[in-house]
Amino acid sequence: MGNPEIRTRFALSTLSLKDGELSSMNIQVQCCGLAILTILLDFSMRKKNLGLFSEKLFRVMLAATYLCISLDIISVVLIVNHEKLPELLVLFVCKLYIASLVWVGFLGFIYAIMDLHGFKDYFRAIIKDCVFVVLGTVLIFVFPIYYYVDGRYVYSYGASTIVAYIFAFGFVFATLYQSIVNKEYLKPNRRRAIILWMLVWITAAVIQFFNNTILLVGFASALGMVILFFELENPEAKIDRETGAYNSHALLEYLNQFYGRQKKFSVLVVSMERYQRDVEEVEDFDLAMTEIVQYLETFQGSKVFKNVEHELYMVFEESADMYPAFNKIQERFGRSWNRGRINGNPVVLNPLYIVLPDSSVATSGNDLFSLLKYFRYEADQKEHISTICYVDANLVKAKKEREDMKYIILKALEENRVEVFLQPIYDTKAKVFVSAEALVRIKNEDGSYIPPGKFIEVAEETGLIGRLGDVVFEKTCRFIKRYQLWEYGVHYIEVNLSIRQCENRNLAEQFLEIMNKYDLDPSYINLEITETASIQARKSLLDNMNVLIENGVNFSLDDFGSGESNLNYIVDMPVSIVKFDRDMSQAYFENKRAKFVMEATMKMVHDMKLKIVCEGIETEEQVNTIVAMGIDYIQGFYFSRPLPMNEYLDFIKKHNRTSSI
Repeated sequence: MGNPEIRTRFALSTLSLKDGELSSMNIQVQCCGLAILTILLDFSMRKKNLGLFSEKLFRVMLAATYLCISLDIISVVLIVNHEKLPELLVLFVCKLYIASLVWVGFLGFIYAIMDLHGFKDYFRAIIKDCVFVVLGTVLIFVFPIYYYVDGRYVYSYGASTIVAYIFAFGFVFATLYQSIVNKEYLKPNRRRAIILWMLVWITAAVIQFFNNTILLVGFASALGMVILFFELENPEAKIDRETGAYNSHALLEYLNQFYGRQKKFSVLVVSMERYQRDVEEVEDFDLAMTEIVQYLETFQGSKVFKNVEHELYMVFEESADMYPAFNKIQERFGRSWNRGRINGNPVVLNPLYIVLPDSSVATSGNDLFSLLKYFRYEADQKEHISTICYVDANLVKAKKEREDMKYIILKALEENRVEVFLQPIYDTKAKVFVSAEALVRIKNEDGSYIPPGKFIEVAEETGLIGRLGDVVFEKTCRFIKRYQLWEYGVHYIEVNLSIRQCENRNLAEQFLEIMNKYDLDPSYINLEITETASIQARKSLLDNMNVLIENGVNFSLDDFGSGESNLNYIVDMPVSIVKFDRDMSQAYFENKRAKFVMEATMKMVHDMKLKIVCEGIETEEQVNTIVAMGIDYIQGFYFSRPLPMNEYLDFIKKHNRTSSI
C-alpha cells in the first residue's frame, strides 16, 4: 500500500482506536444517527400517508441514509479486523459505503428539484442525472481504494475516494445552486429546508475532511433527514387534528400531483357551509364532523380532505367509483348522526353536494379550488335551493366566457369604448320622432360591436351594469345639450335605470349633478324603470324618483307585459309613460286573447292619463293597426334599428322635416 504519510488523505470513513477497541465516542455518534433514522422510519411508515411522490422519495432517502451510516460503521469494523477477513471483502464494503454517499447526494438533488419541472420533464431530468450517479458509482468501483490503520486512526483513501468526493459534492452544490437560482419556483419551506440540510452536510464533511478522528458525515445526513421531516414530510402536518381527515394543504399537494401527471380524477364536495345556521345550533358539531369523516373514509378508491371549516372533499382516482359512493352518501345523510345534537335530539344534516366528474375542466389544484368555490357561491345565491351542483365542461366554459366578458366590459370602460345608440320613437299624432331610447353598446378594439345579449347579463351579474348605466346617462346628457336636440323636435331621451342604479340612495343627487354639469333642462330626460327594479329597490327608488320629478325629470315603466307585470305597479309608481314590451305587442297580432287584454290595458292606462309606447313594431300593417288603436308612441325596427349618435342625429334632421305616414 506504500507510505500513507505522503499521500493526500480523502478520509470518508475514520474511527479512532485505542488498544484495539473502537472509540466509543464515534460509535455513539453513528449509533445516534441510526437511532434517529429508525424513529423517523417507524413514525413515517406507521402514520397515515397520502401517497404523494415526495413522501415516497423521502422514505427512499431515509432508507438510503440508514444504509449509508450502517455501511460506514461496517466498513470501519472490517478495516479494524482486516487481518482476519478477505481483502476483497474489506475493499468492496469500503467502496460500497462511499458509493452510497454519492447516491444519497443524488437522491437529495432529485428531491430538491421536484417543484421545478412538470411530471414528465421531472422524470426526464432524473434519467439524465442518473447518468452521472451511475458513472460515479462505476468509477468508484473501477479506481483503487486503500485503507490505513495505526494506533489511533482508521481511514480509507485513494482515487476511489477522490471520485466519491467529486460526485457527492457535485450533487450537493448542484442542489444548493438550484435552490438559490430557482427560488421563485420553489416553495419557500422546501427551499429553506433543503438549503439548511445541504449546509449541515457540507459543514460536517469539511470538518471530517480536516479532522480524520471525528465521524460527522453520517450523523449530519441523519440530521438532514430530521430537518426535512419536520419541515416537509411529517405526516401529522397533513392531518386535520379535529376530524382526522387530510387538511387543505395536503389536498392542494394531492391535486397538483394528479395534474402534474396529467391523470384524470373526480371530486365530490360535501359542504355544510350554506347551512351555517343549522350548524351553529348543533351541539358537539366537531364530533359529528369526525363521525362523517370516518364514514366517508370507508369508501375505497378515495381520500377525504377537510378544506374549510364545514367543507369536505372526496377525491376519487376513478370516476366509476364516485357515483356509487355518492348515492350511498346521499342516502346516509338522510339519516341522523350518532354524534352531535340539536335540543338533545340526533342531528340530520343536509349538505350541498358539488360533483366534479372530470378534473380536466381545471388545470391545477388552485384552479380547481377557484372553480368549486365559484360554483358553491353560485349555488348559495340561487333563490330555489338545490342540494346538488354538477360541474361539467359546459358549466366551466360558460363561467370562463362570463369572466372574459367581465374583463372586456372593464377594459371598455377604462378605454372609453362604451357607446350610446339611440332608437327613434315615433309620435302617432304629431307624426314625427319626438324621442328615442338610449341603449348601451360596447365597441371592440377592432371597431366591431358586441351584441348586447352577450354582455348585459354578465354586467348585471357582476354589478358592472351600474357603471355602464352611469356612462350612458352622462353621454346622453352631453349629446342632448351639445346638439340641442329640441331644435329638431326631440322632446326627451329615455334612459334605462338598472337595478343597481335604483338601489343607489344618491342616484338623484348624482344625476342632478351631471345635468347641471351640462346645463341641461331635466325635462329632456325620461328615466325607464322596470318592475323588478321597483320591487328590489322600492324605498330608495321612490325617494330618488320624487326628488328627480320635482326637478322636472319624467319616468316610464319599461317592459310592461313581461314577467309578472300588473297594473299595481302603474298605480304605485309615479310614472308618466307605460311601455308595452315587444312580446306583448306581437302577441296582439297573433293571439285573440292577448288582443283583448292589450286593448283593455290600453284603455285603463289612458284613463289614468298616462301615455303608451308600443315596442317591437316591425311592419307597416302593424304600424297602421297601432295608430288606429290610439297608441301614443311607436318604437321598432319598422322605423329604425338603434343608431349610433351621429347617425341618429342625421335621421332626426331628415325625418322630422319630411316625416309622414
